[in-house]
Amino acid sequence: MSERVKNKKNSRIHSLDITRGAIVFLSIFTFSVQGIFSHASWYGITLLDMIFPAFITIFGTSMAIAYRKGVRASRLAKRTIRLIIFGLLFNMIAAWSMDLSTLRFTGVLQMFAVFGVLTVIITKYVKNLGMLIALSLAIFSIHGIALLAVGQGCEEGLPQVGCNPSHFIDPVIFGESHTYAQGERGHDPEGIPSMFAALGNVLLGFVAGKLLLQKGKGTGKKLLLFSGSIIFLSLLIEQIIPFGKRLWTPSFGLLTAGVTILLLFFCYILFDRRNNEKVNPVKGTVQWVMEAYGRNSFLVYFGKYVLYAVLININITFVNEKKSIYSWLMEAFGNFGLPPKLVYFIIFFGFWLIITLLAHKKRIYVKI
Repeated sequence: MSERVKNKKNSRIHSLDITRGAIVFLSIFTFSVQGIFSHASWYGITLLDMIFPAFITIFGTSMAIAYRKGVRASRLAKRTIRLIIFGLLFNMIAAWSMDLSTLRFTGVLQMFAVFGVLTVIITKYVKNLGMLIALSLAIFSIHGIALLAVGQGCEEGLPQVGCNPSHFIDPVIFGESHTYAQGERGHDPEGIPSMFAALGNVLLGFVAGKLLLQKGKGTGKKLLLFSGSIIFLSLLIEQIIPFGKRLWTPSFGLLTAGVTILLLFFCYILFDRRNNEKVNPVKGTVQWVMEAYGRNSFLVYFGKYVLYAVLININITFVNEKKSIYSWLMEAFGNFGLPPKLVYFIIFFGFWLIITLLAHKKRIYVKI
C-alpha cells in the first residue's frame, strides 16, 4: 500500500535512509548482472551474500528509531499479518505457480514478520544495550553449538547439504513440500534455524539504532568501535566454523552485521554529523538520490524480483519463434555493442532510479 508522507519538520536520521539506499543499490547491481555475482555454493561469502543480512541488520536499526516512543499492539499485529500475506504472494510469483500444495511457507518477508514481533517483545524487557549485545552473542553461540553438534555426524565434521539442523527441523514443522525447493536443496535459508540466528543480526542493528539516537559527539566513535569489535569477533569465530549464508553461521551473521554497521558509521559521518560548512552540491545530490532508494527500499528490493519473474515466465511469439520477454531483451541488447547484461543493468537501474526519484519528490513511499 502507498503512504503519502506529509512534509513536516523533523529530526530525521539521514544516515539510516542513505545506508538502506546503498544496500538497495548494491542489490540492484548484483541482481541485474547475474552470472557475475552469485551466492557461495555452501561455505564462503560473496558480495551477493551480504545483501540480505545487511537488510536484516538495518531493519533492527530502523525498529530502534521508529519505535523509540513505543508501538501499538494493533499496529504491530496488522503489519505482521500483512508481511506474512505478502510473503506468501511473493513466493507464488517467484515460483510462478498457484499450486497451494507446493506453496513455500518460509521466506524473506515472513522472517521480517517474526523479527518484528520478537524484537518488540525482547526490547520491551531488555533495555540495557550491553544486555542486548550479550543476548545477540548468546543466540549466535547457541546456534553455533547446534551446528557443530550436528556437524559431528557430517562429512568434514561440519554441517553439509542434507546434514544440518535445517534439513532435520524445517520439513517437520512446515512439511517438506512447503520448504525451500520442496526440500531438494537439503536446507532452507529462511527456515527456523537460520531465522533464530538472524535474530542476532536484528538485535545488533537495534543497538546501532540506539547509538544513533544518542546524537552525541561520541556517536561516530561508538559506532566505529562497535562495528570493528563485531567484525574482529567474526574473524575469530570463522576459525571454528566458516562463513556460510546457507545456514547463517555465527561468523557469517557477525561479519555481515559488523560490515553493515560500519557502512552506517560512514554514512553518519558524511551526512548526519553537524558542521558549519555549506552543503556541497554533489553531496546533497548523492544524499537525495540514496534517500530516494532507502525510503522506498521495499518497492525496489521486491519489485525487482517480481519484474524479473514476469520477464522470464511470460513468453512472446515473434516471427514464429517463442521466447520469454527476458530472452528477447537479451537478444535485442546484444545489438548495442556492449555485453547484454550490462545494457540490462543500465536500463534496469535507470528504471528504478526514475521510479524512486519521482516517488521521493512527491513524498510517496511504498510500505507494509
